[in-house]
Amino acid sequence: MRPHQPHQPAASGGDAPDSQGSADTASAVEAAREPQPGINGRLIDLEAGPYQARIATCGATLVHLRRAGRDLVLPFDAQAGLPGGWQGKTLLPWPNRVAGARYTYGGTQYLLACNEPETGSALHGLVGWSDFQVVESTGSEAVLALILPASYGYPWTLEIRVRFTLDADQGLRLGITTTNLGAARPAAHTPGAPLGRDGALPAPYGVSYHPYLTRSVPIDQCHLSAPGRLVLETDPVTMAPAGERGVEGTDWDWREERQVGSTSMDNAYLGLPEGAWQVRLRGGEGDSTVVLEARAPWLQLYTAEHLGRAGVAVEPMTCPPNAFNTGSDLIMLEAGQSHEFQLRLYEEG
Repeated sequence: MRPHQPHQPAASGGDAPDSQGSADTASAVEAAREPQPGINGRLIDLEAGPYQARIATCGATLVHLRRAGRDLVLPFDAQAGLPGGWQGKTLLPWPNRVAGARYTYGGTQYLLACNEPETGSALHGLVGWSDFQVVESTGSEAVLALILPASYGYPWTLEIRVRFTLDADQGLRLGITTTNLGAARPAAHTPGAPLGRDGALPAPYGVSYHPYLTRSVPIDQCHLSAPGRLVLETDPVTMAPAGERGVEGTDWDWREERQVGSTSMDNAYLGLPEGAWQVRLRGGEGDSTVVLEARAPWLQLYTAEHLGRAGVAVEPMTCPPNAFNTGSDLIMLEAGQSHEFQLRLYEEG
């Protein structure tokens, strides 16, 4: 039942207009004109020279990136459905998998939600499906922000800012800045556990981003080059790391450009250059090349079998899979400390 609305007396003067009511009505009309959030949050379009990008606030997701109409990353229709295979998602406070969806830190075991039942893992962190707020938006730049609250499985509060900057010559630059706003105190401290300066545990942290590079032809016909002297082999069931091996003489060696062909992979690489490195994907003979440039000690490559091999996932990572359990290259963020992660995407030719 609609509640009865009492009659409001007219303003003094009888016929005088209600200025506050008019202002409220105008504000409501203006708000109604703004696009409402959809299934992937709000959509932000950027443009600079020949480049165009679309960002979705849910997961600070790169929906598409184009140069002169050509797709550099595998796009999806953000108004029609969810992205497949974590397309364009922000991955933190851990990238890749935490085996068994649990980890022990500072003498306490933490349980995470298992969002990949087939491997029993917690996959790709906690913010991929969170709606970021738009802090800044111009024609060529957008900044999105999120406060990740502490939870039972991850009792630290993080502030995350993701900046997308599109440039006519440089392409897309993406930066992720994460700050630990509050460190957890251990329920039971194990001698030797890494307590911070204030007696609280630093936040264990890792970060990555999940674009799929693509060209105008299927990836089987594309040519790929990527760094990495060593590759992590994985357990066929859990996908947990099962040891390192050199890539020399194997199908996992991409240090010299070669055709992807029927090669299938979902593996992490190490032994990368200390400075900036590149992954390059070229289409057919004479076709242009899409380049991802980053500085990170780890790189995940995935031939997108779940997406019909329509692209190659290229994920620069600050730590390897299952780092929350092994501690390998895990970043320890003390309260008030920040970490920055950057990558660049552009086209040559």
